[in-house]
Amino acid sequence: MKIILTVVLALLGTLSFSINVDESAMLLYDESFDRAIYAFAIAKGLNAIISVIQSSEVSASFFLGATVGIGQIVDPINDLIERFSWIMLASTVSIGIQKLLLILGKSLFIKIALSISVIISLLTIWIKKLNLTFTFVFSLKIVLFFLVLRFGAIIFIYSTQMFFTQVYAQQYASSTQFMSEYKVELQEIQKKKQNLDSFWSKIEEKMEVFSEKIIKLITMFVVTTVVLPLLFLWFMLVFLRWIFNLKFDSDKVLILLNK
Repeated sequence: MKIILTVVLALLGTLSFSINVDESAMLLYDESFDRAIYAFAIAKGLNAIISVIQSSEVSASFFLGATVGIGQIVDPINDLIERFSWIMLASTVSIGIQKLLLILGKSLFIKIALSISVIISLLTIWIKKLNLTFTFVFSLKIVLFFLVLRFGAIIFIYSTQMFFTQVYAQQYASSTQFMSEYKVELQEIQKKKQNLDSFWSKIEEKMEVFSEKIIKLITMFVVTTVVLPLLFLWFMLVFLRWIFNLKFDSDKVLILLNK
């Protein structure tokens, strides 16, 4: 058993200095950040175009010659976009915090601290004078503590990316593509200052679809950049608390160390 513990601890200590793990996690982080920035940029672009349209004289006439400005028509969408922009701003802040955790995890201090705690644990296993229950248990808790700091953010980035790929990837692609195309159409309407009588049914239908798409994006970013990080933080705190409250049977530990 001592050999197994030694091998596991040695592997963990070696893995803490792995550059590939950090680089892969940072690439996944960059992808999630780019997704948020891209969606945010589209939303702000749409907001700017609609603001211009609202101040223009483009109009559509209905029924008894009543005239409705296009600004009034697209105003509900503009309100939805503004709310989406605030959510995206919060999402980018959340993603930025994830980067700080990644940087903290790959810092030299954490790597060295984890390696030292691993070495101390190995010493408590193999040196008889240090082969005491208290020293072994305490050193093992310190190892687990630094493991959480070292790999917690990395595990979260990988699991979030896997969740996004399996659940939201296709939805994100179709929604952002639709928003981009809708942005181009509104730009054309604004530039040509067309009368919307002949385009109203198409515009109305697209407005409904647009609302559906943007609500899906809101749901996606709230889940992946707000709900999941909060759950991860809660789990991390609970796990750390469990580590330091963990109790071992002294006799069983001594038997384990002497095997």
